[in-house]
Amino acid sequence: MSGLRCLGVLLCYNDGDLLEESISYLLEQHHDLIAWDHGSTDETPSILERFRPHCREIRRVPREFDFYQLYQAMSRHLIESYVTDYDWVSWPDQDEFLEGPARDRSYYEYVVEAHDAGIDWIRFRNFNYWCTDEDDPTVSETTRRVRHYALRPDCPPRIRSWRAKVTNVRRFNHNALDGRPSPRLFDLRHYPMRSPSQMRARVLHDRAGLRRGNLNFHYANMRHRLESLQIPADALHYDDGVSDLDPDPIFDWRSIYGRAPADSDLRSGQSRGS
Repeated sequence: MSGLRCLGVLLCYNDGDLLEESISYLLEQHHDLIAWDHGSTDETPSILERFRPHCREIRRVPREFDFYQLYQAMSRHLIESYVTDYDWVSWPDQDEFLEGPARDRSYYEYVVEAHDAGIDWIRFRNFNYWCTDEDDPTVSETTRRVRHYALRPDCPPRIRSWRAKVTNVRRFNHNALDGRPSPRLFDLRHYPMRSPSQMRARVLHDRAGLRRGNLNFHYANMRHRLESLQIPADALHYDDGVSDLDPDPIFDWRSIYGRAPADSDLRSGQSRGS
């Protein structure tokens, strides 16, 4: 095993049904772990406490702390306290699992290769996984139960992994870093909607009121059309857990998320300020 020192970072809020898998995956990929819990009201605090012996840091952040300042606060904390101890940082959203550009090797092995090749940061393709009526509800593990997916090609850049020394103040991990980007896109598996009940809770409660301007507009869009958020399994690809992910964008995710108001204005010939 390489001696590359890797740090995983998680910001958590009410994704407790997935959290054990998220933590276990990063640990399996030879990452130490920092997790901040942004005032979760589900099982997240108890799961984090159970994993405390395996983590560098677990912190409870009050829900009143502005979500739109959370990434900046964590970034500064990493710069002040951790980047000199590590070679690499991996910072997925809590419902994402990072992979290499292919499945012939583990994510960690691809990170080691990128580091040794002089790569400074990596952008990921966003493969959205969605619950369907073909999911077996008796399977508790999300990554074994939710197998249908499609690439979302038009989302903001997902930059989730970088050399520790180039860490900067992150803006939802969309902004670039200094240095050399990977010429190859890596992949991530994104599990926003994992069961009908979790989907309702996410839209009606957990992400309600999150929109600020055109940021996170899609939760408000989905809130008013819950019944149309069901996706038939045959509209998506199937992940057998072995084959490389299929980048064919066979599903239009805008039919689920809708469009930002600015997009709608431009399409109708209206200005943003109208």
